[in-house]
Amino acid sequence: MNRLVFLLTVLLVLLASSAFSAGGKGFAVHARQAVQARLLIDREYFDVLQEGIAGAKDEIVICAYLFKTLENAKGYPEKMLKSLAAAVKRGVRVLAVMELSQESGDLLQTNTETAKRLERAGIRVCPDPQNTVTHSKLVVIDRRQLFIGSHNLTQSALRYNHEASVWIESPVLAKEALDYLDSVCMQGKDKLKHP
Repeated sequence: MNRLVFLLTVLLVLLASSAFSAGGKGFAVHARQAVQARLLIDREYFDVLQEGIAGAKDEIVICAYLFKTLENAKGYPEKMLKSLAAAVKRGVRVLAVMELSQESGDLLQTNTETAKRLERAGIRVCPDPQNTVTHSKLVVIDRRQLFIGSHNLTQSALRYNHEASVWIESPVLAKEALDYLDSVCMQGKDKLKHP
């Protein structure tokens, strides 16, 4: 755990001093952009993400390896689904990039059921490409806020597990995350279609 804390501290220091972006050849510094970041440990992630969803004005894009909702349940994933549905009712575009490339198994069944529930709530689902597992856990809100880390959207991950994620406010990094998710959707024969 000390190594993780050290690495996340280094990341936060880099982000606090200037924005950086992974461009495949090291990193490029965007010195003119102020970046805010916050480490989210365990259950704190859910609370901060819920605040972000509640405050979204234009768009929410989620990428989930595992999003496990259960009809009539009262857990954290259900609360998140309800928050996303409420955002849609406010006029926010909500898109979900989901791992649906497994040929069979519990993960495919769970994500397929959740995808159907998301679509019924007015949330567009973009399946990942059939030949690649999408293990990313990303959320981009209003093309400014980026959540990235280890949290799956399950009761275990959101409430019980030891997990670590980071909230970052950076339009540059948010755009890079959206470009990445767009490439995932295009490989899956879809497109995010965000402005």
